[in-house]
Amino acid sequence: MIEWENLETTTEPLSIIVKDDPVTCTIYGRDNDLLELDGWKQFRGIAKCEQKFKRMVHQAKLQSYRMAPRYKYGYEVPRDFNHAKELDARNGNKLWQEATTLELAQLHEYNTFQDLGHKAAAPQGYKKIRTHLVFNCKHDGRHKARMVADGHLTAVPIDSVYSGVVSLRGLRTLVFLSELNGLETWSTDIGNAYLEAETKELVYIIAGPEFGNLEGHTLVIFKALYGLRSSGARWHERFADCLREMGFTPSKAEPDIWMRQNGDIYEYIGVYIDDLAIVT
Repeated sequence: MIEWENLETTTEPLSIIVKDDPVTCTIYGRDNDLLELDGWKQFRGIAKCEQKFKRMVHQAKLQSYRMAPRYKYGYEVPRDFNHAKELDARNGNKLWQEATTLELAQLHEYNTFQDLGHKAAAPQGYKKIRTHLVFNCKHDGRHKARMVADGHLTAVPIDSVYSGVVSLRGLRTLVFLSELNGLETWSTDIGNAYLEAETKELVYIIAGPEFGNLEGHTLVIFKALYGLRSSGARWHERFADCLREMGFTPSKAEPDIWMRQNGDIYEYIGVYIDDLAIVT
């Protein structure tokens, strides 16, 4: 017996219900001592294996959470690219489509991928992974999309991928030195920072529908795309090289505070991934 949202109750075949939600069926059968009856015996194996049962319950809860609508600043945020298209069609606009187009244009501008062609053979030694779009909405109503690599599909690197950040104590020290020496303090962030660095990971993807005309193409990931295991470290190295070229050296007290002498004072840059505190 199934009670629907409109409070109507109907009788539905268990074989249909189990395809949609075997976990709830197992819980109901166990709690109501139905597992010895015909039709319900199929759930005994799941109920007896406690570890498997707990895992399935956990996965069912996660699935319910992932499928639930998410809202931010009054806008429903898409779960994936297809959901974004559905929301645009429902809302009568192209806000999420435009956000996706902008993100892909920036990826191409930074030469993030090397296109090997439609259904081209994978390079030797490269591992196939996936990418997905993460959607967000800013407080001013701007719709954002970010292409993220599924880096969890790659092996854990032997080398360290740690990327340091300036501490709160270090930031306070910078502000103090700025006031003490009559300097100016600025804060900024670097757009698409990770795409400034090249990745050392040997990975490629097969472009999905979000790539438009490139759908089905074999794309080698050339830049340190967000989501790859080593992208943080590659960006840290890239920015460190830029600061050294500008005459900065890391502080001995805190390596993510960079400094250079300018006359009788020092200038400083505190680095927190792609956010900067500049005292100059």
